[in-house]
Amino acid sequence: MKNLIVAKTKKGFSLVELLVVIAVIGIIAAIAIPAMSGIFGQADGAKNRRNAQAIVSTFNAARAAGNQTSYTKATAIAAVATTTGITGGGTFATSNFASPMGAAEITAASALIGGLATADTAGILVIP
Repeated sequence: MKNLIVAKTKKGFSLVELLVVIAVIGIIAAIAIPAMSGIFGQADGAKNRRNAQAIVSTFNAARAAGNQTSYTKATAIAAVATTTGITGGGTFATSNFASPMGAAEITAASALIGGLATADTAGILVIP
């Protein structure tokens, strides 16, 4: 029994194994981070377009409710995107039409409305 060799148990990870894991995590991050930034950009664009459509839809609802005030695109956006909004006319004179949003959201939506919206002869703003 003198020559009995006791097996040494391995505890933990070797340096090479840790370096391989770190390298794999780095490669995954290098692939995922640019993909995520593209997704965030698309989400911002969709949000801005939705806000622009909400402003135009709210303005058109006020027009359909009898509001006959003349608005430019800029004044229509400014009026609708506040908490007070604009009122209807006639039976809907007490109705308030608003799509309140923050200043940054208004600016981004205004850029889309200015580039995309058209006004027909009745003053209806349309985003294609």
